[in-house]
Amino acid sequence: MTLSFDPSGDQWEIRQLVERYAQAVDRADPAGVAALFAPDGVLEVWMDPKLDEPTAVRTGRADIETAIGGITRYRATHHTIASSLAQINGDQATGETRCVAHHIYDDGDEVRDRVLYIRYVEQFARIEARWQFTRREFRVQWRARHSVVESV
Repeated sequence: MTLSFDPSGDQWEIRQLVERYAQAVDRADPAGVAALFAPDGVLEVWMDPKLDEPTAVRTGRADIETAIGGITRYRATHHTIASSLAQINGDQATGETRCVAHHIYDDGDEVRDRVLYIRYVEQFARIEARWQFTRREFRVQWRARHSVVESV
């Protein structure tokens, strides 16, 4: 086990991991997203907050990359991290991140914004000197749809 003498450094590194995830999604880079997970990492998706079971469970980088590849159907996305906290215990950590995610798409003659309000429940591990997701639960809290006046 690696001891951390600078917990704020670990906090910063984990926050950077969370930010890199959002950035890779917004760049439509599924391989970049998958690389942020441990080789056997899990992405659990809960699209409907009323369900007792996840919508999908993706295990391993290849499966996660395939799942994230669906983001390319949107014209653009924009993920804003609202808050992110982690509790660190040596080379392991747990955390929770809040995010507002915009998804711009064509709906007939109209351009729409599908907005997801997301809570991520996370587990991290320091593997080969860098923090990675070992498990990330993507939990939609609620959704909204808006018309877009101008778009990319």
